[in-house]
Amino acid sequence: MIEIELKARVSDPAAVEARINSFLSFVGTVDKHDEYWSIPVLSSMVLTTGFRFRIRHEAENTLITFKEKTYTNTIEVNREVEFGVQNEAAFRKFIEKMSARHLYSKQKKGKQWKGEGNLLAELVAVEGLGNFLEVEMLFEDGSKVKPESVKKNLIEIIERCGLSASDIEPRPYSQLLGMPKY
Repeated sequence: MIEIELKARVSDPAAVEARINSFLSFVGTVDKHDEYWSIPVLSSMVLTTGFRFRIRHEAENTLITFKEKTYTNTIEVNREVEFGVQNEAAFRKFIEKMSARHLYSKQKKGKQWKGEGNLLAELVAVEGLGNFLEVEMLFEDGSKVKPESVKKNLIEIIERCGLSASDIEPRPYSQLLGMPKY
């Protein structure tokens, strides 16, 4: 999947929720606990943090996700692969054998809405950071996606929620949480 997303800081969650309810369909609540991990890789005789992935606990599911993250003029475009794990203890032993290192954790709680086509919006409280509106569009891998056009649509959604383009937070949560770039 290809994911293009923006997030905006929210000072009045109730006002944003009232607006978003007027034009998107409520899906339900979200409670996501994410752990970010890295497996070191030896590249050209230099040890790097290498391959990064996320373990997400959400409801009754444990999902593993890895992304190829790129930025096009402040637009985050992710090619992501995600799969479920039935035996988390075995998976943790597996990554331990690969010398995986825990980088940081993040907790998000809030509500989720869907729009036409592939639009998803979440109004979340991120532990230690505050409230955010996240809007994203998902596309099949190989789709002819124009990031600038998608960004324009996402900004329109943010503005319909009573926020402005100046509320958009360009930094990833990892940087906001004070984690170094890897």
